[in-house]
Amino acid sequence: MSPLPKDPKKAEAILKAALKVFSRDGLDKGTIADIAREAGIGKGTVYEYFSSKDEIFAAIEDAMMDELIGALEHLHGMDITPTDKIRTFMRMGTEMIFEMHDSTIILTELWAQAARSAWHGTKSSSLMNSYNHMRDLLILILEEGIQKGEFREMNKDGVATLCSAFVDGLIWQYVIIQDKERFEKIVEEGVNSFIRGIAR
Repeated sequence: MSPLPKDPKKAEAILKAALKVFSRDGLDKGTIADIAREAGIGKGTVYEYFSSKDEIFAAIEDAMMDELIGALEHLHGMDITPTDKIRTFMRMGTEMIFEMHDSTIILTELWAQAARSAWHGTKSSSLMNSYNHMRDLLILILEEGIQKGEFREMNKDGVATLCSAFVDGLIWQYVIIQDKERFEKIVEEGVNSFIRGIAR
């Protein structure tokens, strides 16, 4: 007898519950039992979908990065100016913190795990691969801007990396500031300054 198909909605509910547990308790302290309790299901049901906490964590990583990459790919194909594409990416990236709230803390775990894997060469990291893909897409937008005369000549790899770092850095500044109105003004100034720096 073939196994019963898995319910995508139940898998999503498990990941959402795990995101809450890991954000609150950390990857080490959060347990499968905690995740099951948060999701309102039995512990055995969690194991029907994911074999371990590491597998759940990897699925969260993939879901987060797939969403961001998908949004950037859509943005790259839009019929707007390269300047507006860069501006939109930077604002979109920084504003995701308002949707994630305290779940933003999980990003610390994601980066730590990915850095550990990359540094010690234990396994490939989907987070690192996603960041490379994101940088490649940003480079394409920068190239388009140079060709259209909107952007100056530049080290595109360096500027694309800085653009990504701008978003990451501001996300952590919000964790410190925790004042939405002040943060939005900081983002506006930062984005405008960045655009002026690459404009022709």
